[in-house]
Amino acid sequence: MQGIKMKFILGGNSMGMKIIESRHLLISFVLAFLVSCSCDKSPTCDGNHYDPRNVSRNEGLSYGASLAVDDKGNIHLVWADSTPGNYEILYSTKSSGGDWFDPVNISNTDIESTCPEITVDPSGNLHVVWGEGGFYTSETLGVYYSMKPYGENWTIPMEIANRGEMPDIGIDASGNVHVTWLGWVSYRMKSAEGIWMPKEDVFPFGINHDHAVNNQGDVHVVCDGPGANGGGENISYTMKPFGGSWAEPENISESLSRSWAPTIAADDGNVYAAWKEVRPGVDQIFFRICSSDGSWSEIDSLPDIVGDATGPEPAITAENGNLHFLWGAAIDGWDIYYKVRNRDGSWSESFNISNTGEAGPAIVVVDTYGNLHVAWSDESPGNYDIFYTVISTR
Repeated sequence: MQGIKMKFILGGNSMGMKIIESRHLLISFVLAFLVSCSCDKSPTCDGNHYDPRNVSRNEGLSYGASLAVDDKGNIHLVWADSTPGNYEILYSTKSSGGDWFDPVNISNTDIESTCPEITVDPSGNLHVVWGEGGFYTSETLGVYYSMKPYGENWTIPMEIANRGEMPDIGIDASGNVHVTWLGWVSYRMKSAEGIWMPKEDVFPFGINHDHAVNNQGDVHVVCDGPGANGGGENISYTMKPFGGSWAEPENISESLSRSWAPTIAADDGNVYAAWKEVRPGVDQIFFRICSSDGSWSEIDSLPDIVGDATGPEPAITAENGNLHFLWGAAIDGWDIYYKVRNRDGSWSESFNISNTGEAGPAIVVVDTYGNLHVAWSDESPGNYDIFYTVISTR
């Protein structure tokens, strides 16, 4: 079986692009740069020349991006931004071939709003969660939720947990909304009919966590925390079948080294978990695959990665058995690198997809056509802005 073909489109339109195609070790580079990029987007279109991938383009600090793509190919992006005066959650959208709309403030509170996550349901309705307070104020941490019905405005934010932080959100094929958050790891579901179920406790610990939801509504959760082998941090995993109970947690990292920053993804049949591990002299990225019968593969690591994995936490997504990795590494400054494990077990080369030397953590999602949509915070403009790009795998 041939490896997946990759095409990197750096930028959301024709204002400049860099294309890289690869099939295993056969690589061709096609570079097309315009002399300058037009400043065609609000809110700070004052004659400055921007990297065409820059979405936020403001004087505040923009970070913590999350994105979703609907069935029509529209891209929906949220992030935390200090431009309004205190950190608020901003939202912007674009069509697959269009420009970004002006950002909309969807939190509108007097305290700090941080760590947003967004998803889209099969009907095109948008759902966002975020944390309120705690990071830069003495206010109690809480988790808030808002939705945007298709073609309508954002609803008034509602509190779904009076204590919690760093929420995550997912959707199943029936339109049920699944939310997890830290403090410790907890879970709530909103049915497709709009009814919120009671909070459930998942893990009695957790420093970082992530969850994935498959089409059937099964929820898979990973987190780092105290391990069973000497007290060091390990990666714990559990799952809840739709309508069922949480399974007994299991240690999937099985290491005496510190394992942390887990991430998880699911496609039709498989679950994929990855994490960072501190080894003498270098950080590495490890992963495992859980098949439909519930059995985990042997622990494996990314081969021949550029630099080491001391940068921002890894991100993964999966489609049709192909597992896509993003991670941060410092070569000539901090950059985001990409590598794919093809369904036949072969690997692509590693590619630098940020090329700024000042990139922060990235997020990646896959659309129905197999395109990868990537967003990250980047300090190259002088303050942190949100960057976005597309990787075509067809």
